[in-house]
Amino acid sequence: MTGYRGKNQGFSLVEVLVALAIFLIGVLAVATLQLTSISANTKANLMTSGTNLTKSKLEELMALNFGNADLQDLDGDGAAGLGDIGFDDKTDTLGDADYGPIPDTGSQRVYWNVAQNVPASGMLTIRVIGRWQEKGQWKETRLDFVRSSSY
Repeated sequence: MTGYRGKNQGFSLVEVLVALAIFLIGVLAVATLQLTSISANTKANLMTSGTNLTKSKLEELMALNFGNADLQDLDGDGAAGLGDIGFDDKTDTLGDADYGPIPDTGSQRVYWNVAQNVPASGMLTIRVIGRWQEKGQWKETRLDFVRSSSY
């Protein structure tokens, strides 16, 4: 009795190359996903850090007495100056923030502006502006707080 001989078992070179190509496409997709995830996490971390620094300064300012020196509109530009972010420590420079930047170097900075008697007499509007660098460009968040002299 002769033994049963089947076809040669194994894979041809073409089958191996096709399987390898499919595998590499999957690996590249996962690698791309990983890089995108790392980039998004970095962006979220910078945004969270900048926002937390801004919130911290706003809470610090909210705790001050109404007449505190850090709650004065130094350049007298009122509501028009709430968005000012430049700062050269001179009160007569237009476009400069009333206070800041804290810290004065690095990739994160906090400025704040005060508008007295806005939105009504006996009230203050405080705008804290947090800025951070992301890929060489400045990004920012702004938080406003309105308080009365009876607060």
